[in-house]
Amino acid sequence: MTDEKNVLLTVVHKDEDERDEMVVDFGAIWKQMKRLFVFWLCLAVGVGSLSGASALLLQNFFITKEAKALITFPGSRSYDINKIKSPAVIEDAFNEMGLDVEGVKSFQDAVQIQSVIPSSAYERMSMYYDMLTSNPTSVSLLDKLLSTQYESSQYIISFNYADAGVSAEDGVDFLNQLLLAYQDYCAFNYNYNTPLNNPLSMIDYHDYDYAEAVNIFATALDNISSYLSGLNSGNNASFRSTKTGFTFQDLSRILSVLRDVNLDRITSYIVIHNISTYDAETEISYYEWRIENLTRERAVERTRLSSLTDSIDAYEKDSLVVIANQDGGSVISGAQSLNSNYDAMIEQKLSSQAAIASYTRSISYYERVIEGFRNAGVSSNPEDVEKVQEYLRILNNGVNQLIQNVSLTADEYYEKVSFSNEIRVLVPAVVEKVPLISTFALKLVLVVEFLLFVIYLFRAFILGMREANPPKKERKEAASNLQQDKTQAEAVPL
Repeated sequence: MTDEKNVLLTVVHKDEDERDEMVVDFGAIWKQMKRLFVFWLCLAVGVGSLSGASALLLQNFFITKEAKALITFPGSRSYDINKIKSPAVIEDAFNEMGLDVEGVKSFQDAVQIQSVIPSSAYERMSMYYDMLTSNPTSVSLLDKLLSTQYESSQYIISFNYADAGVSAEDGVDFLNQLLLAYQDYCAFNYNYNTPLNNPLSMIDYHDYDYAEAVNIFATALDNISSYLSGLNSGNNASFRSTKTGFTFQDLSRILSVLRDVNLDRITSYIVIHNISTYDAETEISYYEWRIENLTRERAVERTRLSSLTDSIDAYEKDSLVVIANQDGGSVISGAQSLNSNYDAMIEQKLSSQAAIASYTRSISYYERVIEGFRNAGVSSNPEDVEKVQEYLRILNNGVNQLIQNVSLTADEYYEKVSFSNEIRVLVPAVVEKVPLISTFALKLVLVVEFLLFVIYLFRAFILGMREANPPKKERKEAASNLQQDKTQAEAVPL
């Protein structure tokens, strides 16, 4: 009889509680991502729409509501740009728009002025900055950069219509009207049309001797000639007045006729016929005294002219510096034209030369008068006196008419041509359009969506890690149940 034996096979495995490693199960993480995807997508759409709508509402608080314009001044003029904010200018704009002047203060505070750096100054500052970047310890370069001076001729005028409590359309209208009011203000207060003085309106030539009267007319014509010489140049010469019908060249020709024909005819007649209201000795003594005074004044003017000439010859123009860049280009530093001081000296020299020529002409004229009186005395022929008086009357009318035409033509020129180019509006008032979706709104939506996506990934990762790494208590229960199941199932008789 065979003995039967029963063998119980027990499979013993290492207790999982002894495991300390953290298991990363990407499958579990992916499983959680798929499970949470629909929830995240719905949340992203909802929160994204809500944040986008909120951003569109909030963007009005972050966008500056301004109307802007760009104006330019001539470099040779000196205007006070801050006067554009003065109550007088703003009130003129208000009156043109029919607004209540009680709101001037709020509009005044809403106007801002910003100067534009000239390109030449910007290039110099950029050059010094680049050189300072390569040599940051250079104190001299830093000093040159900080001491760079410039005079701005362009300004950006801004008007915050939101602060003033008006719409964008009204803000544009107001800023344009403000610029026009400022142009009118400057035209009235900075009129550079120097009026032409008329000595004949202040002096009656009848109160003087004939030879002296001739000198008065000669001086008046010299003044008109100097005045026209400053206008009859460049494009100014082609300007024709609608009031007088003359150009500056036409007026210069009329002046030449009065001086070379009428004035010379009277001068020669007086000298040849020795016409005077006084006796010869009195006239000779007077004109000798006049010659002495004119000679002294001419000597002073010649000294002044010599000094100006020496200063101009020794004057150094602004240096022109060209520095090559590493890329083969160049940077130009310094002015390329004469500055205002040099131009002023040139004008003074021309004025001094004109004064010397006038003194010389008067001296020569008085010397001829003296010579005539010494040779023939004084002729008081009534017919000669009457003829000279008629000549003087015709010359007086001609000079007065010329002065009137020159003044009217010059006034119209400065009003329509010269001053209209003084203060120019390069860019009329415009308002920057607010985009449908501003940068602020787009950034806000992107930030919110990014945060939601990060939260979604983080949540799926945590749940996946929790599934792959259950707590110890759960692992013990699972291991115990597994052990019992395996014990019962794996009992095999031998």
